[in-house]
Amino acid sequence: MSPIYVPSVPTGPGIHDQSTARLYARFWRWHFFAAFIVIPFVLWQSVTGAVYLWSEQWMDRAYPNLRFVLQGGTQDPPSAQISAALRTVSTGPTPAMPNDEAVSAQARVAHHDGTAGSQVAVQEILLPQDPRRSTTVLLRDANGLPFPVFIDPYGSRVLGTLSTSAWLPGITRALHGGWPLGTPGSWLLELGDGWAIVALATGLYLWWPRGRGFGAGLWPRLRNGPRVMIRDLHSCVAVWFSVVLLFFLVTALPWTKFWGETILPVIETATNQTSPAGFSTGGASIAQMTAALPAVDDVVEAARRRAVPGTLDVKLAPWPEAPLFVANVHTNPSQDRTMLAEARSGRVLGDYRSHDVPAIPRFVAFGIHVHQGDFGLSSLWLNTAFAVSLIWLGATGALSWWIRRPRGGLSAPIAARVPPPRWVLAAALIVCVLLPLLGVSVVCLLITDRALRRLLFGAAASESA
Repeated sequence: MSPIYVPSVPTGPGIHDQSTARLYARFWRWHFFAAFIVIPFVLWQSVTGAVYLWSEQWMDRAYPNLRFVLQGGTQDPPSAQISAALRTVSTGPTPAMPNDEAVSAQARVAHHDGTAGSQVAVQEILLPQDPRRSTTVLLRDANGLPFPVFIDPYGSRVLGTLSTSAWLPGITRALHGGWPLGTPGSWLLELGDGWAIVALATGLYLWWPRGRGFGAGLWPRLRNGPRVMIRDLHSCVAVWFSVVLLFFLVTALPWTKFWGETILPVIETATNQTSPAGFSTGGASIAQMTAALPAVDDVVEAARRRAVPGTLDVKLAPWPEAPLFVANVHTNPSQDRTMLAEARSGRVLGDYRSHDVPAIPRFVAFGIHVHQGDFGLSSLWLNTAFAVSLIWLGATGALSWWIRRPRGGLSAPIAARVPPPRWVLAAALIVCVLLPLLGVSVVCLLITDRALRRLLFGAAASESA
């Protein structure tokens, strides 16, 4: 395997002089590096994201006996429903439904392991507005994965539970967020996100029509041989989805452990854009949630009295004096609502609508809605099409490189001996400062690349990449 190959000087419409050709080669080289890093990330995120998009619909079809109830009479207060769910952790499962092996699997674990109850945390409680739907109490096991207990709100009867692996919304979202690697997994996804931005920027430069109309560049040339055809099928699809791709990449950053929990709060504080509503991860112990149940009744009643639409998501963080956090989920962004209440008394501390939230956290919330496909069935299909396009880009990009590689060579093009323009350096510096993990990885790549080139080809070949 050849560690480095020297490609032919790029030629084509608009590439006439050596300096332009060498700059093209430089972008080509960095596009290769970015794609090499990004393709596994793209495939992983596309598959897990697409499955997550449809996971709720799948749950409805696979477990209608758990997801739906017969409407009748008045619903019990949330405290009674939650108490019934929490009792399953210590008293064992409700009998499994016929032909349903997943039901009660997690409860059986809790029943047979005397320490399981102490390791279980309450992630969140979902109280649907639809009277035909069951209440879902999501518990979190020692591995950090959620599993649901379903409650009939008319009588607080436990309908059953699912294992963490059978609860598709939870396992796919966890995998999408870097589980089981935890914080390092989130760092890797953030790196993939940053390098995807690099791949997009360098790819747009390589695609840019030189010597032919902009409109002509939007359509693949299918009669110019496989080399050109595959390249165009890759680049044109990337251009079609470029704005959407950039939006998804930027709005995914707030979900990451490093950028989302370290950089974003600094930006919000510096620009006076901190949300008064805040955010809660949930995770209270069973004892903490049990003590807060009377307050849950009060704040849920207040939310319904104030006409908060949609499913209510109730969370309580595990730290002392944490407030009850109540938000509506899977609604239109204009209907977003967040209420905070004292966990002891149920007194409402704040009631925030979308227009009460500053621009940056409101944009973050909008990005979450887009990622989740909260705009109806059409948005689910559009997001799925976007996920499929990412898989397509990964496959055609790899195939295009394979066709263009020199015989016996399997690595990156050699660096072109031309200094990059100042605007390129300035743009790269800005991106690396805004995305520190990306910046560190770029420095590491430059050092490693230079060291390898010096080792293999001597000092003359160690010019900057």
